[in-house]
Amino acid sequence: MTGITYTVTLQEEEARRRLDALLDRMDRPRGFYKNVGEYLLNSAMDNFDAERDPDGIPWDRLRPKSIQRREDKGLTPIRILRARGRLAGSLNYVATDEEARIGSNLPYAAIHQLGGEIRVPERTSMIHQHYDAKSDTFDPKFRRKSRANFSREVTIKAHTINMPKRSYLGLPKDGDESIISIAREWLDED
Repeated sequence: MTGITYTVTLQEEEARRRLDALLDRMDRPRGFYKNVGEYLLNSAMDNFDAERDPDGIPWDRLRPKSIQRREDKGLTPIRILRARGRLAGSLNYVATDEEARIGSNLPYAAIHQLGGEIRVPERTSMIHQHYDAKSDTFDPKFRRKSRANFSREVTIKAHTINMPKRSYLGLPKDGDESIISIAREWLDED
């Protein structure tokens, strides 16, 4: 996965010991890790639905400019990290006999999970507008090339975009116990 992969380690030492003891009893733990992968995937989808991180902290709201841009493009209802649903739809997991990994192969997955700065270099671009010869004015809105009668090259200065952290991967608060329960169920120990 080239975008981001998330590795889960149980934080509580007692929970780790209990899980290790259960894993030692499994001949082929791939099925167990597959169930853990499903659990992590469902947890991530719950985070997208609730627009919060695994600890239950709400994601930063969208800026008014972002909301306006989405409305202009008809991308409603306005949902954080779900303009088209590609990021949430790209999440998957891989289960082996040794681990379960969850992640996304989208190149922008990591910046949303971790937050950070995106440095955009200076570049040139073509803009397309409509020119009204009668009034000798330009329509201030940019258009598609096919709907414009005037084009020009412009320079867009280098700039930085600050992307807020909106974690969607991770164990919820009760995650350690849920994984131990999955191991017990796998061993039919309930």
